[in-house]
Amino acid sequence: MRLKDRVAVVTGAGGGLGEGICLCLAREGANIVASDVNLELAENVAAKVREKGRKALGVQTDVRSKKNCQALIDTSLKEMAKIDILVCCAGVPGIGHRPDSAEPVSPTEPFALENITEEEWDLTVDVNLKGLFFCNQVIIPYFKERKQGKIINISSIGGRKGMDTDPVYSVTKAGVIVLTQSVALQLARYNVNVNTICPGIIWTPMWKTSAMMFASQVPDFKGLEPEQVFGAVVKQMIPMGRPQMPEDIGNAVAFLSSDEAREITGQALNIDGGTVFS
Repeated sequence: MRLKDRVAVVTGAGGGLGEGICLCLAREGANIVASDVNLELAENVAAKVREKGRKALGVQTDVRSKKNCQALIDTSLKEMAKIDILVCCAGVPGIGHRPDSAEPVSPTEPFALENITEEEWDLTVDVNLKGLFFCNQVIIPYFKERKQGKIINISSIGGRKGMDTDPVYSVTKAGVIVLTQSVALQLARYNVNVNTICPGIIWTPMWKTSAMMFASQVPDFKGLEPEQVFGAVVKQMIPMGRPQMPEDIGNAVAFLSSDEAREITGQALNIDGGTVFS
């Protein structure tokens, strides 16, 4: 096991991609702090990690709050005694939801820039970029003092180029890539590795929300069920012809968290079946 007895803190761990990352890290021997804005979901993932024989803790964290992020680190250190790995996976789609609402929003041409609301912009930037910034910021003093650590920030292939179907999301994920590069440069002399992973197309609750929007607004997908939209997008976009799985991302996180990746920092790794080339 490459990560035996190491401690990983994972944000956005309550399901989908975050859950897959937690379970892959646990398989490699890591103990897990599963953090999510939804405590019940975080605790469910922690229970699954414990079933694998690893220590685990579920913590409620709203990454939009620096105090919440600091509390996450403080609680993790108190309960686990150390932190070796930080994985920033919390994220929201750029459009389709209003803050504090679980219901999708479907205005005419919702993807058009002029129809994106300030609330949608703020929520997406606050979670996807500012929240990740806060999490990186609060762990840095600890990693500097230890002179070791691993940070893996989750971006997206949507951050590799502009997307007409979700420009706000694309902006935030591009910001994650550049922020990661900057943090990597600052922490290199402290023996801290900082990298980004850019997942491709993965069936998650967030992707289901996007598929619902596509089905209601994109002519080619009118009338299709979300799963059918997803299948059509996979067929159109991925050269290898299959979607990615949470485990595909989790395996890459485990590698970048290991000693085998000691000379890798400041990089953005696409895991997308060949959809985007660096």
